[in-house]
Amino acid sequence: MVWMGLALLALAVLIGLVVPLFARPDAKCATRIDYDMVVYRDQLAEIDQEIERGVLTKAQGDSARLEIHRRMLAAEDAELTARSRPSERSHRAWRIGTGIAVVLLVTAGSSAMYALLGSPGLSGKPYGWRIKHDSEFQYASEADRLKAQVQASPSISGYKNLAKMYFGSRNYAQAADADRHVIELGANDAASWSEYGEALVMANGGAVVPQAMTAFAKSLAADPRSERSRFYIGLAESQIGNLKRAVGIWKDLEQSSDPGAAWLPMVREHITAFSKQGGFDPTSVRAGPPDPAVMNSAMSAMATALQAKDSGSQTSAPAGSADAQETMIHGMVDKLAAEMQKNPGNAAGWSRLAHAYNVLGQTDKARDAIDRAVRLHPRDTDILLTLAETQKASAPENVAPPDYAATMRQVLKIDPANAAALYAVGVEEKRAGHADRARVMWKQALGKLSPDDPLAEQIHGQLGTSAPKTAAP
Repeated sequence: MVWMGLALLALAVLIGLVVPLFARPDAKCATRIDYDMVVYRDQLAEIDQEIERGVLTKAQGDSARLEIHRRMLAAEDAELTARSRPSERSHRAWRIGTGIAVVLLVTAGSSAMYALLGSPGLSGKPYGWRIKHDSEFQYASEADRLKAQVQASPSISGYKNLAKMYFGSRNYAQAADADRHVIELGANDAASWSEYGEALVMANGGAVVPQAMTAFAKSLAADPRSERSRFYIGLAESQIGNLKRAVGIWKDLEQSSDPGAAWLPMVREHITAFSKQGGFDPTSVRAGPPDPAVMNSAMSAMATALQAKDSGSQTSAPAGSADAQETMIHGMVDKLAAEMQKNPGNAAGWSRLAHAYNVLGQTDKARDAIDRAVRLHPRDTDILLTLAETQKASAPENVAPPDYAATMRQVLKIDPANAAALYAVGVEEKRAGHADRARVMWKQALGKLSPDDPLAEQIHGQLGTSAPKTAAP
Protein backbone atom coordinates (compact mmCIF):
# COMPACT_ATOMS: atom_id res chain seq x y z
CA MET A 1 0.00 0.00 0.00
CA VAL A 2 2.85 2.41 0.79
CA TRP A 3 4.49 1.82 -2.58
CA MET A 4 1.17 2.31 -4.36
CA GLY A 5 0.64 5.62 -2.61
CA LEU A 6 4.15 6.79 -3.49
CA ALA A 7 3.64 5.73 -7.12
CA LEU A 8 0.37 7.69 -7.33
CA LEU A 9 2.02 10.72 -5.79
CA ALA A 10 4.90 10.55 -8.30
CA LEU A 11 2.38 10.17 -11.15
CA ALA A 12 0.49 13.24 -9.98
CA VAL A 13 3.70 15.27 -9.95
CA LEU A 14 4.64 14.11 -13.44
CA ILE A 15 1.18 14.96 -14.77
CA GLY A 16 1.44 18.44 -13.27
CA LEU A 17 4.80 18.93 -14.98
CA VAL A 18 4.04 17.39 -18.37
CA VAL A 19 0.40 18.27 -19.18
CA PRO A 20 1.04 22.02 -19.65
CA LEU A 21 3.70 21.16 -22.24
CA PHE A 22 1.15 19.33 -24.41
CA ALA A 23 -1.70 21.83 -23.98
CA ARG A 24 -2.71 23.69 -27.17
CA PRO A 25 -2.98 27.47 -26.95
CA ASP A 26 -6.61 28.43 -26.30
CA ALA A 27 -8.01 30.80 -28.92
CA LYS A 28 -10.15 32.42 -26.24
CA CYS A 29 -7.14 33.24 -24.08
CA ALA A 30 -6.00 36.84 -24.11
CA THR A 31 -2.88 37.54 -26.18
CA ARG A 32 -0.21 40.19 -25.83
CA ILE A 33 -1.89 42.48 -28.38
CA ASP A 34 -5.16 42.37 -26.43
CA TYR A 35 -3.43 43.87 -23.41
CA ASP A 36 -1.67 46.45 -25.59
CA MET A 37 -4.96 47.57 -27.16
CA VAL A 38 -6.52 48.12 -23.74
CA VAL A 39 -3.63 50.42 -22.85
CA TYR A 40 -3.85 52.34 -26.13
CA ARG A 41 -7.64 52.88 -25.74
CA ASP A 42 -7.09 54.22 -22.23
CA GLN A 43 -4.50 56.64 -23.59
CA LEU A 44 -6.95 57.88 -26.27
CA ALA A 45 -9.59 58.49 -23.58
CA GLU A 46 -7.06 60.41 -21.48
CA ILE A 47 -6.27 62.70 -24.46
CA ASP A 48 -9.95 63.71 -24.73
CA GLN A 49 -10.07 64.42 -20.99
CA GLU A 50 -6.89 66.54 -21.10
CA ILE A 51 -8.27 68.59 -24.03
CA GLU A 52 -11.47 69.24 -22.03
CA ARG A 53 -9.39 70.36 -19.02
CA GLY A 54 -7.29 72.63 -21.23
CA VAL A 55 -4.06 70.76 -20.61
CA LEU A 56 -3.68 70.03 -24.35
CA THR A 57 -4.74 72.07 -27.35
CA LYS A 58 -6.87 70.48 -30.07
CA ALA A 59 -3.86 70.38 -32.42
CA GLN A 60 -1.69 68.69 -29.76
CA GLY A 61 -4.48 66.22 -29.08
CA ASP A 62 -4.81 65.30 -32.77
CA SER A 63 -1.06 64.78 -33.04
CA ALA A 64 -1.08 62.50 -29.97
CA ARG A 65 -4.02 60.49 -31.37
CA LEU A 66 -2.15 59.93 -34.66
CA GLU A 67 0.91 58.60 -32.75
CA ILE A 68 -1.23 56.19 -30.68
CA HIS A 69 -3.08 54.99 -33.81
CA ARG A 70 0.30 54.40 -35.48
CA ARG A 71 1.41 52.25 -32.52
CA MET A 72 -1.85 50.27 -32.60
CA LEU A 73 -1.35 49.46 -36.31
CA ALA A 74 2.28 48.50 -35.74
CA ALA A 75 1.27 46.16 -32.90
CA GLU A 76 -1.37 44.48 -35.08
CA ASP A 77 1.13 44.02 -37.91
CA ALA A 78 3.65 42.43 -35.52
CA GLU A 79 1.02 40.01 -34.19
CA LEU A 80 0.00 38.95 -37.70
CA THR A 81 3.65 38.38 -38.67
CA ALA A 82 4.27 36.25 -35.59
CA ARG A 83 1.22 34.08 -36.26
CA SER A 84 2.32 33.49 -39.86
CA ARG A 85 5.73 32.01 -38.90
CA PRO A 86 5.63 28.19 -38.94
CA SER A 87 8.43 27.85 -36.32
CA GLU A 88 6.55 30.08 -33.94
CA ARG A 89 3.12 28.75 -34.77
CA SER A 90 3.85 25.21 -33.75
CA HIS A 91 6.24 23.86 -31.12
CA ARG A 92 4.67 20.45 -30.88
CA ALA A 93 7.90 18.50 -31.46
CA TRP A 94 9.70 20.60 -28.87
CA ARG A 95 6.91 20.11 -26.32
CA ILE A 96 6.87 16.34 -26.85
CA GLY A 97 10.64 16.10 -26.46
CA THR A 98 10.62 18.23 -23.33
CA GLY A 99 7.79 16.18 -21.82
CA ILE A 100 9.63 12.88 -22.41
CA ALA A 101 12.85 14.34 -20.96
CA VAL A 102 11.02 15.50 -17.82
CA VAL A 103 9.46 12.06 -17.28
CA LEU A 104 12.77 10.25 -17.74
CA LEU A 105 14.79 12.64 -15.61
CA VAL A 106 12.32 12.72 -12.72
CA THR A 107 11.81 8.94 -12.71
CA ALA A 108 15.46 7.92 -13.18
CA GLY A 109 16.84 10.67 -10.98
CA SER A 110 14.54 9.98 -8.03
CA SER A 111 15.10 6.21 -8.30
CA ALA A 112 18.88 6.61 -8.39
CA MET A 113 18.87 9.05 -5.48
CA TYR A 114 16.72 6.74 -3.35
CA ALA A 115 18.88 3.73 -4.19
CA LEU A 116 21.96 5.69 -3.12
CA LEU A 117 20.67 7.43 0.00
CA GLY A 118 17.56 5.49 0.98
CA SER A 119 16.88 2.03 2.38
CA PRO A 120 14.82 0.12 -0.19
CA GLY A 121 14.86 -3.07 1.86
CA LEU A 122 13.76 -1.46 5.10
CA SER A 123 10.25 -2.42 6.10
CA GLY A 124 7.85 0.45 6.55
CA LYS A 125 7.19 1.26 10.20
CA PRO A 126 5.54 4.56 11.12
CA TYR A 127 7.19 6.51 13.93
CA GLY A 128 4.17 6.12 16.21
CA TRP A 129 4.12 2.36 15.66
CA ARG A 130 7.85 2.07 16.39
CA ILE A 131 7.51 3.93 19.70
CA LYS A 132 4.93 1.39 20.88
CA HIS A 133 6.04 -1.88 19.26
CA ASP A 134 9.63 -1.79 17.92
CA SER A 135 11.81 -3.13 20.72
CA GLU A 136 15.03 -2.16 18.92
CA PHE A 137 13.85 1.44 18.62
CA GLN A 138 12.70 1.46 22.25
CA TYR A 139 16.06 0.09 23.46
CA ALA A 140 17.99 2.73 21.51
CA SER A 141 15.90 5.60 22.84
CA GLU A 142 16.10 4.38 26.45
CA ALA A 143 19.81 3.45 26.45
CA ASP A 144 21.17 7.00 26.40
CA ARG A 145 18.93 8.05 29.29
CA LEU A 146 19.97 5.02 31.35
CA LYS A 147 23.67 5.52 30.56
CA ALA A 148 23.74 8.91 32.30
CA GLN A 149 22.05 7.44 35.37
CA VAL A 150 24.41 4.45 35.55
CA GLN A 151 27.51 6.59 35.14
CA ALA A 152 26.33 8.80 37.99
CA SER A 153 25.64 5.79 40.22
CA PRO A 154 27.53 2.70 38.92
CA SER A 155 26.10 -0.72 39.78
CA ILE A 156 26.22 -4.23 38.38
CA SER A 157 22.47 -4.32 37.77
CA GLY A 158 22.51 -0.89 36.14
CA TYR A 159 25.26 -1.80 33.68
CA LYS A 160 23.59 -5.16 32.98
CA ASN A 161 20.39 -3.39 31.98
CA LEU A 162 22.37 -0.90 29.90
CA ALA A 163 24.18 -3.75 28.11
CA LYS A 164 20.86 -5.42 27.29
CA MET A 165 19.47 -2.18 25.87
CA TYR A 166 22.51 -1.59 23.68
CA PHE A 167 22.50 -5.21 22.53
CA GLY A 168 18.80 -4.99 21.73
CA SER A 169 19.42 -1.89 19.60
CA ARG A 170 22.35 -3.67 17.85
CA ASN A 171 24.89 -1.25 19.25
CA TYR A 172 27.22 -4.12 20.08
CA ALA A 173 30.36 -2.10 20.82
CA GLN A 174 28.53 -0.14 23.53
CA ALA A 175 26.98 -3.36 24.82
CA ALA A 176 30.43 -4.91 25.18
CA ASP A 177 31.66 -1.82 27.02
CA ALA A 178 28.73 -2.00 29.44
CA ASP A 179 29.35 -5.74 30.00
CA ARG A 180 33.00 -4.95 30.71
CA HIS A 181 31.90 -2.55 33.45
CA VAL A 182 29.72 -5.32 34.92
CA ILE A 183 32.78 -7.55 35.27
CA GLU A 184 35.01 -4.74 36.56
CA LEU A 185 32.44 -4.08 39.29
CA GLY A 186 32.91 -7.65 40.54
CA ALA A 187 30.53 -9.91 38.60
CA ASN A 188 32.18 -13.29 38.04
CA ASP A 189 29.24 -15.52 37.12
CA ALA A 190 28.87 -17.55 33.93
CA ALA A 191 26.10 -15.37 32.48
CA SER A 192 28.08 -12.12 32.83
CA TRP A 193 31.16 -13.57 31.14
CA SER A 194 29.18 -15.21 28.33
CA GLU A 195 27.17 -12.03 27.66
CA TYR A 196 30.41 -10.06 27.49
CA GLY A 197 31.88 -12.59 25.06
CA GLU A 198 28.79 -12.55 22.86
CA ALA A 199 28.81 -8.74 22.66
CA LEU A 200 32.49 -8.84 21.63
CA VAL A 201 31.72 -11.38 18.91
CA MET A 202 28.89 -9.29 17.52
CA ALA A 203 30.96 -6.10 17.72
CA ASN A 204 33.63 -7.83 15.62
CA GLY A 205 31.25 -8.84 12.85
CA GLY A 206 30.73 -12.40 14.12
CA ALA A 207 34.42 -13.26 14.59
CA VAL A 208 35.22 -15.01 17.88
CA VAL A 209 38.27 -12.93 18.77
CA PRO A 210 40.75 -13.98 21.52
CA GLN A 211 39.21 -11.61 24.06
CA ALA A 212 35.81 -13.23 23.49
CA MET A 213 37.33 -16.71 23.77
CA THR A 214 38.81 -15.72 27.14
CA ALA A 215 35.38 -14.56 28.31
CA PHE A 216 33.75 -17.84 27.24
CA ALA A 217 36.48 -19.86 28.95
CA LYS A 218 35.87 -18.00 32.21
CA SER A 219 32.13 -18.52 31.78
CA LEU A 220 32.64 -22.29 31.46
CA ALA A 221 34.93 -22.26 34.49
CA ALA A 222 32.01 -20.84 36.47
CA ASP A 223 29.43 -23.14 34.85
CA PRO A 224 30.50 -25.92 32.44
CA ARG A 225 26.92 -26.09 31.11
CA SER A 226 26.79 -22.46 29.89
CA GLU A 227 24.85 -22.82 26.63
CA ARG A 228 25.88 -19.47 25.17
CA SER A 229 29.59 -20.11 25.75
CA ARG A 230 29.45 -23.63 24.31
CA PHE A 231 27.74 -22.38 21.17
CA TYR A 232 30.28 -19.64 20.51
CA ILE A 233 33.24 -21.89 21.24
CA GLY A 234 31.84 -24.22 18.60
CA LEU A 235 31.63 -21.21 16.28
CA ALA A 236 35.28 -20.39 17.03
CA GLU A 237 36.26 -23.94 16.10
CA SER A 238 34.40 -23.60 12.79
CA GLN A 239 36.19 -20.32 12.05
CA ILE A 240 39.61 -21.95 12.33
CA GLY A 241 38.58 -24.87 10.12
CA ASN A 242 37.80 -27.48 12.79
CA LEU A 243 34.33 -28.22 11.44
CA LYS A 244 33.96 -31.68 12.98
CA ARG A 245 34.99 -30.41 16.40
CA ALA A 246 32.47 -27.55 16.04
CA VAL A 247 29.67 -29.97 15.08
CA GLY A 248 30.57 -32.22 18.02
CA ILE A 249 30.28 -29.29 20.45
CA TRP A 250 26.94 -28.24 18.97
CA LYS A 251 25.60 -31.83 19.09
CA ASP A 252 26.52 -31.99 22.77
CA LEU A 253 24.72 -28.68 23.30
CA GLU A 254 21.68 -30.00 21.42
CA GLN A 255 21.52 -33.16 23.54
CA SER A 256 21.83 -31.35 26.88
CA SER A 257 19.42 -28.50 26.12
CA ASP A 258 15.77 -28.36 27.05
CA PRO A 259 13.63 -29.56 24.09
CA GLY A 260 11.77 -26.25 24.07
CA ALA A 261 14.88 -24.04 24.21
CA ALA A 262 14.68 -21.06 21.87
CA TRP A 263 18.23 -21.55 20.58
CA LEU A 264 17.83 -25.18 19.48
CA PRO A 265 16.66 -24.41 15.89
CA MET A 266 19.72 -22.23 15.34
CA VAL A 267 22.04 -24.92 16.76
CA ARG A 268 20.53 -27.54 14.45
CA GLU A 269 20.87 -25.24 11.45
CA HIS A 270 24.57 -24.80 12.24
CA ILE A 271 25.07 -28.55 12.57
CA THR A 272 23.46 -29.15 9.17
CA ALA A 273 25.17 -26.24 7.39
CA PHE A 274 28.71 -26.90 8.63
CA SER A 275 28.45 -30.65 8.13
CA LYS A 276 27.49 -29.96 4.52
CA GLN A 277 30.35 -27.49 4.20
CA GLY A 278 32.80 -30.05 5.55
CA GLY A 279 31.41 -32.83 3.39
CA PHE A 280 30.64 -35.27 6.21
CA ASP A 281 27.61 -36.86 7.84
CA PRO A 282 26.85 -35.20 11.20
CA THR A 283 25.82 -38.59 12.64
CA SER A 284 29.41 -39.73 12.19
CA VAL A 285 30.65 -37.06 14.62
CA ARG A 286 30.72 -37.86 18.33
CA ALA A 287 29.09 -35.27 20.59
CA GLY A 288 31.37 -33.78 23.19
CA PRO A 289 31.83 -30.61 25.27
CA PRO A 290 34.61 -28.11 24.61
CA ASP A 291 38.04 -29.38 25.68
CA PRO A 292 39.76 -26.88 28.02
CA ALA A 293 43.20 -27.91 26.76
CA VAL A 294 42.15 -27.36 23.15
CA MET A 295 40.54 -24.04 24.09
CA ASN A 296 43.72 -22.79 25.76
CA SER A 297 45.76 -23.88 22.76
CA ALA A 298 43.39 -22.10 20.40
CA MET A 299 43.46 -18.88 22.45
CA SER A 300 47.25 -18.99 22.63
CA ALA A 301 47.52 -19.60 18.90
CA MET A 302 45.21 -16.70 18.08
CA ALA A 303 46.99 -14.28 20.39
CA THR A 304 50.44 -15.35 19.19
CA ALA A 305 49.45 -15.22 15.54
CA LEU A 306 47.94 -11.75 15.80
CA GLN A 307 50.95 -10.48 17.75
CA ALA A 308 53.36 -12.01 15.26
CA LYS A 309 51.47 -10.57 12.31
CA ASP A 310 51.35 -7.10 13.86
CA SER A 311 55.10 -7.13 14.55
CA GLY A 312 55.91 -8.53 11.13
CA SER A 313 57.69 -11.57 12.58
CA GLN A 314 56.83 -15.20 13.18
CA THR A 315 59.75 -15.89 15.51
CA SER A 316 57.58 -15.96 18.61
CA ALA A 317 55.14 -18.51 17.24
CA PRO A 318 55.29 -21.95 18.78
CA ALA A 319 56.64 -24.75 16.63
CA GLY A 320 54.16 -26.43 14.38
CA SER A 321 51.47 -23.77 14.94
CA ALA A 322 52.09 -21.48 11.93
CA ASP A 323 49.60 -23.21 9.64
CA ALA A 324 46.92 -23.30 12.33
CA GLN A 325 47.50 -19.64 13.12
CA GLU A 326 47.28 -18.64 9.47
CA THR A 327 44.10 -20.66 8.99
CA MET A 328 42.59 -19.13 12.11
CA ILE A 329 43.25 -15.54 11.07
CA HIS A 330 42.07 -16.07 7.50
CA GLY A 331 38.91 -17.74 8.79
CA MET A 332 38.08 -14.80 11.04
CA VAL A 333 38.80 -12.26 8.30
CA ASP A 334 36.74 -14.13 5.71
CA LYS A 335 33.86 -14.31 8.17
CA LEU A 336 34.03 -10.56 8.79
CA ALA A 337 34.22 -9.86 5.04
CA ALA A 338 31.09 -11.95 4.44
CA GLU A 339 29.26 -10.09 7.19
CA MET A 340 30.21 -6.73 5.68
CA GLN A 341 28.74 -7.72 2.33
CA LYS A 342 25.43 -8.24 4.15
CA ASN A 343 25.73 -4.98 6.10
CA PRO A 344 27.63 -2.50 3.87
CA GLY A 345 26.53 0.51 5.89
CA ASN A 346 28.62 -0.48 8.95
CA ALA A 347 31.57 1.93 8.79
CA ALA A 348 33.22 0.53 11.94
CA GLY A 349 33.02 -2.97 10.45
CA TRP A 350 34.77 -1.85 7.24
CA SER A 351 37.46 -0.21 9.34
CA ARG A 352 38.02 -3.42 11.34
CA LEU A 353 38.16 -5.39 8.10
CA ALA A 354 40.75 -2.99 6.68
CA HIS A 355 42.90 -3.41 9.79
CA ALA A 356 42.61 -7.20 9.51
CA TYR A 357 43.68 -7.10 5.86
CA ASN A 358 46.65 -4.93 6.86
CA VAL A 359 47.65 -7.58 9.41
CA LEU A 360 47.53 -10.18 6.62
CA GLY A 361 49.51 -7.92 4.29
CA GLN A 362 46.62 -7.69 1.79
CA THR A 363 46.89 -3.95 1.26
CA ASP A 364 44.71 -3.78 -1.86
CA LYS A 365 41.77 -5.34 -0.03
CA ALA A 366 42.52 -3.16 3.00
CA ARG A 367 42.38 -0.02 0.88
CA ASP A 368 39.06 -1.01 -0.67
CA ALA A 369 37.58 -1.70 2.80
CA ILE A 370 38.80 1.52 4.41
CA ASP A 371 37.69 3.61 1.41
CA ARG A 372 34.16 2.31 2.02
CA ALA A 373 34.39 3.32 5.69
CA VAL A 374 35.68 6.81 4.83
CA ARG A 375 32.82 7.36 2.38
CA LEU A 376 30.36 6.53 5.15
CA HIS A 377 32.03 8.62 7.90
CA PRO A 378 34.65 10.99 6.39
CA ARG A 379 35.29 12.83 9.69
CA ASP A 380 35.66 9.83 12.01
CA THR A 381 39.21 10.03 13.37
CA ASP A 382 39.45 6.30 14.16
CA ILE A 383 38.53 5.49 10.55
CA LEU A 384 40.99 8.09 9.23
CA LEU A 385 43.75 6.60 11.40
CA THR A 386 43.04 3.18 9.87
CA LEU A 387 43.19 4.83 6.44
CA ALA A 388 46.62 6.26 7.35
CA GLU A 389 47.70 2.81 8.55
CA THR A 390 46.64 1.34 5.20
CA GLN A 391 48.40 4.07 3.22
CA LYS A 392 51.60 3.47 5.15
CA ALA A 393 51.34 -0.31 4.81
CA SER A 394 51.13 -0.05 1.01
CA ALA A 395 54.31 2.05 0.80
CA PRO A 396 57.92 0.79 0.86
CA GLU A 397 59.37 0.11 4.29
CA ASN A 398 60.43 3.21 6.27
CA VAL A 399 58.81 5.51 3.71
CA ALA A 400 55.88 7.75 4.67
CA PRO A 401 53.81 8.38 1.50
CA PRO A 402 52.34 11.86 0.86
CA ASP A 403 48.75 10.63 1.25
CA TYR A 404 49.63 9.28 4.71
CA ALA A 405 50.87 12.69 5.84
CA ALA A 406 47.81 14.39 4.36
CA THR A 407 45.49 12.01 6.21
CA MET A 408 47.30 12.63 9.50
CA ARG A 409 46.96 16.38 8.99
CA GLN A 410 43.25 15.86 8.38
CA VAL A 411 43.00 13.95 11.68
CA LEU A 412 44.79 16.79 13.43
CA LYS A 413 42.31 19.34 12.05
CA ILE A 414 39.41 17.31 13.42
CA ASP A 415 41.12 16.39 16.71
CA PRO A 416 44.02 18.78 17.51
CA ALA A 417 44.94 16.72 20.59
CA ASN A 418 45.28 13.36 18.80
CA ALA A 419 48.65 11.97 19.90
CA ALA A 420 49.20 9.73 16.85
CA ALA A 421 48.50 12.61 14.46
CA LEU A 422 50.69 15.01 16.48
CA TYR A 423 53.58 12.56 16.24
CA ALA A 424 53.18 11.84 12.52
CA VAL A 425 52.72 15.48 11.51
CA GLY A 426 55.66 16.41 13.76
CA VAL A 427 57.86 13.98 11.82
CA GLU A 428 56.80 15.64 8.57
CA GLU A 429 57.49 19.10 10.02
CA LYS A 430 60.98 17.99 11.05
CA ARG A 431 61.66 16.67 7.55
CA ALA A 432 60.53 20.01 6.16
CA GLY A 433 63.09 21.80 8.36
CA HIS A 434 60.66 22.97 11.04
CA ALA A 435 62.31 21.25 14.00
CA ASP A 436 60.96 23.72 16.59
CA ARG A 437 57.40 23.18 15.39
CA ALA A 438 57.92 19.41 15.52
CA ARG A 439 59.18 19.52 19.11
CA VAL A 440 56.13 21.50 20.20
CA MET A 441 53.85 18.86 18.67
CA TRP A 442 55.74 15.95 20.20
CA LYS A 443 55.70 17.49 23.68
CA GLN A 444 51.97 18.09 23.30
CA ALA A 445 51.53 14.42 22.31
CA LEU A 446 53.54 13.24 25.34
CA GLY A 447 51.07 15.03 27.57
CA LYS A 448 48.32 12.78 26.15
CA LEU A 449 50.19 9.46 26.55
CA SER A 450 51.08 7.23 29.46
CA PRO A 451 54.85 6.86 30.04
CA ASP A 452 54.84 3.17 29.03
CA ASP A 453 52.99 3.76 25.74
CA PRO A 454 55.13 2.60 22.76
CA LEU A 455 54.38 5.86 20.95
CA ALA A 456 55.75 7.80 23.92
CA GLU A 457 59.00 5.87 23.59
CA GLN A 458 59.20 6.82 19.90
CA ILE A 459 58.62 10.48 20.73
CA HIS A 460 61.35 10.44 23.38
CA GLY A 461 63.62 8.95 20.75
CA GLN A 462 62.84 11.85 18.39
CA LEU A 463 63.37 14.40 21.17
CA GLY A 464 66.55 12.72 22.40
CA THR A 465 65.17 12.47 25.92
CA SER A 466 64.63 9.56 28.29
CA ALA A 467 61.23 8.29 29.28
CA PRO A 468 60.45 8.75 33.01
CA LYS A 469 60.98 5.57 34.99
CA THR A 470 57.89 4.09 36.60
CA ALA A 471 58.03 2.96 40.19
CA ALA A 472 58.24 -0.76 40.80
CA PRO A 473 54.99 -2.35 41.97
